[in-house]
Amino acid sequence: MDDKYVIGATRNLTTRNELNRNKHDKDLEADTEHIEHLEKEGSPPGKTKQASIKFQRHWKRFWCCYLIASIIFLAIFLPVFFLVAIPAIAQRIVDGTDLPLHAASLLDPKPDKVSFSLHTSLKVPAGLQIHIDPLKLSAFRRDVTPIDPYLAVPVPAYDLKGTTQIEVTRNDTNILNQQEFVQTLTDAVYNKRFIMSAKGKTLGHLGALKTPLKLNKDLDLAGLDKFRGFSIDSARLLVPKAEDGSNLAGVATLPNHSVFTLALGNMTVNLKSQDLVLGQATILNVVLKPGNNTVSLRGDLDIDKILNNISDIVAAQRDALQDGELELTATGNSTTYNGVHIPYYETILRGLDLTARVPIMKIFFGTLEGMMGGSDFDDALERFRDALGNS
Repeated sequence: MDDKYVIGATRNLTTRNELNRNKHDKDLEADTEHIEHLEKEGSPPGKTKQASIKFQRHWKRFWCCYLIASIIFLAIFLPVFFLVAIPAIAQRIVDGTDLPLHAASLLDPKPDKVSFSLHTSLKVPAGLQIHIDPLKLSAFRRDVTPIDPYLAVPVPAYDLKGTTQIEVTRNDTNILNQQEFVQTLTDAVYNKRFIMSAKGKTLGHLGALKTPLKLNKDLDLAGLDKFRGFSIDSARLLVPKAEDGSNLAGVATLPNHSVFTLALGNMTVNLKSQDLVLGQATILNVVLKPGNNTVSLRGDLDIDKILNNISDIVAAQRDALQDGELELTATGNSTTYNGVHIPYYETILRGLDLTARVPIMKIFFGTLEGMMGGSDFDDALERFRDALGNS
């Protein structure tokens, strides 16, 4: 019997046909997707080639326009770069460079002049070399307007490369403004730190290029801080008086906390117990160098005045006497150099009090030692009593 006459025989045939049809449709879809994928993968090279061809055509037609535009751009940019950018960069380097003051000196003082020297340095970035023309460096006070320099010193030409040491010495530099000069020295003597401002103009050479440069700096410097640490290391009475009339000799320490060396000459100071002047002392040929300076002093004490005011002196010295010491205060009186009064130093030192304590026993034994001069202790003590009685 044929399968077509069997009940249900066509059911499997229909199913197989539908399966075959579905498989054929899926194969068509897969082929279509594969073709589209290949087309997509192949499209970039074609587009890139077309863009390249378009650019070449465009460049061949308009290259002269681009050349003219580039020339115009460079004609505008290069002058701006050389005339504005490079000077600004060079000035920025100068502004950002420190100007440390390693040492300075005020020597050979005169009433209106002083020999001024300084040692400083300038540091420029590595690989850069700048030649600067000579300039005039002016010292001034920043808080005073208009700016009025009190000193001006010429600085020679220098080639700056890396860290360059700069040393300047100028003999007989004119003091351009006494008031500002005195105020700056006062700040230096009385304070732990003080500001010294300096400015100048010059031309800088970077190879063949020239650019104006302005130097304008505030130097934060260590001051003398009122000679902090001043001490009278030894003192003795001269019995009898020396040929120059002095009856006091001693050794003192004057600290200089600054980088300045100051030639003060001969200093005369008043010796006081509080506000009572007991006499005067002179320190010869004073040159204060940075650090501690040991100086010799000779003075003339007014013994009669001391004896007549002994009760007031003892009252004023009560605290010091309890510690077995005498307290003396030295105040500036006069300053001379080569026999000429130096007014700016006198103005500053007259307002400065230097106080120190000296052990009484050190004075006593120092005095006896000076009196003995080879004799025995009893003879020296007797001469000491006679000297006090004859004063």
